[in-house]
Amino acid sequence: MLQELSLGYRLYVLIVKDLLGLYYKTYHRLKVEGAEHLRREGPLFIIINHVSYLEPFALGVALCDHGILPVSHFWTVSKKELFQFPPIGKFLSSLGMFPIDREKTDMAAMRTMLGVFKAGKMIAMAPEGTRSPSGRLQAFQPVVAKIAISRHIPILPAAAIGAEQAMPVGSKFARPKQITIRFGPVFELAEFYDQPLTDAEADRASWMMREQIAALLPAWMRELPPPSGRVGARKV
Repeated sequence: MLQELSLGYRLYVLIVKDLLGLYYKTYHRLKVEGAEHLRREGPLFIIINHVSYLEPFALGVALCDHGILPVSHFWTVSKKELFQFPPIGKFLSSLGMFPIDREKTDMAAMRTMLGVFKAGKMIAMAPEGTRSPSGRLQAFQPVVAKIAISRHIPILPAAAIGAEQAMPVGSKFARPKQITIRFGPVFELAEFYDQPLTDAEADRASWMMREQIAALLPAWMRELPPPSGRVGARKV
């Protein structure tokens, strides 16, 4: 999985990056802020709020524009349902995306994450576990905090702004709304390192992670929405 990349694959990634970049920069006027916080080496978690099908690829374009390429530098966690249609699954896999089962502890996905980190690479994911129907930042799944704490993984927060208007939950087509990807300073959950981690402490750590992304969002998006009951949504 983490084998040496061929020249052909590298060219493929650059072509896909240019095509997606053309779409996002023309149709959504993609704007990137806080790029000075980016790193090209891991291990590193890149966490982002989840409001649309658009922001994972917008994040990818933002990273690629700064020399951070899929598979070469980062991998992305995606829900397993996206991989059920083989052509789409193959395309997503080719861009360093791998599936996770949100309804149970997915040991295969956990092993993949640990392998990526061991190789000194980065993982991008949305700790909310599902898209926010309202655009407001939801509670985070504590499992991400647990992994970051147990492996001492630094975390880069990113905020997607405008994707909730460009293609909100339930929408079939994207609208020509501007999307901004805003990065914040890398942080660590160091106060939890090297000590027993209770569920209560893991929960507190997940809220600390949420605060880092909330600080990058407009005020209206920071407010916690009521539990949605959707698959993958965390019960509050």
